[in-house]
Amino acid sequence: MSHPPRIPRLAALALLLLALPLSAQIALELQASQQRYLRYEPIRLTLIVHNLSGNTLEFDTNKPGSGGRIAFKVDTASGRTSRLLNSLGNPAQGLLLAPSESRKVEVLLNQYYDMQREDGYTVQALLDHDRLPRRHISGPVRVEVQDGLPILQKSVGLPTERATGLIKTIQLSLLRFADVDEDIYALRAEDDENVYAVHRLGSFIDGEAPQLELDGDSLVHVLLQIRPRLYVYYIFGFEGRNLILRQKRFYVSADGMAPSLNRETGYLRVVHGQIAREGIDYYEPKEK
Repeated sequence: MSHPPRIPRLAALALLLLALPLSAQIALELQASQQRYLRYEPIRLTLIVHNLSGNTLEFDTNKPGSGGRIAFKVDTASGRTSRLLNSLGNPAQGLLLAPSESRKVEVLLNQYYDMQREDGYTVQALLDHDRLPRRHISGPVRVEVQDGLPILQKSVGLPTERATGLIKTIQLSLLRFADVDEDIYALRAEDDENVYAVHRLGSFIDGEAPQLELDGDSLVHVLLQIRPRLYVYYIFGFEGRNLILRQKRFYVSADGMAPSLNRETGYLRVVHGQIAREGIDYYEPKEK
């Protein structure tokens, strides 16, 4: 299958500028880190603001003539506008743009807008400023939100410093999620009121059954087969109600048997496995 040619960033920006109306004084480029998101996964968007006005623009609502703000419009596939859950504030507050300067503004969109339903969403950024004669609107970004298929579930009580009182229970779900190019594993921590964490874990394959275990310190252990000969082992821990990654290691078989989690010694450990060699047994792209 043929793929459209890739356009270098500078060339893409030049094309964007050429496509703008002659009266445009701000170029807005909205980007999404993913095309498809697991339900409740953070939807992080980046807005690149390029100043074409020939003047320095300051975004400070406390100064006369410097009032400027950024807002967003979120529509579902049916054309319904998503409601605002929490005040977005003003992502542009404190922004200072010299002539021809570009700045990035990042927003965790579903923290503010209702994007919890399985649906397709179209997002546009809106920018206004006291010194600009009209509103500037970005091109649309389209993202999908889908839920995952539960594979394993566990309940864990969160540690508390008080000897009395209600113990908070969190449900952990290991999910199979259909991403754009492949199915993947994901881990979600939630209760009846809130979702506390969503973590993508690795590629789903039809191999050894995944393992999700808890130890006496409420640490969450996950062992997954993600390639025919490769396994990944995660340890997560709670900080308050946030589920934080503590450890990630790759394993291969040490004796011809599939690596697995075992607690015969009184604590959880990986048996039948040895640490995989990066660059030989696996390759993991470095995070940007």
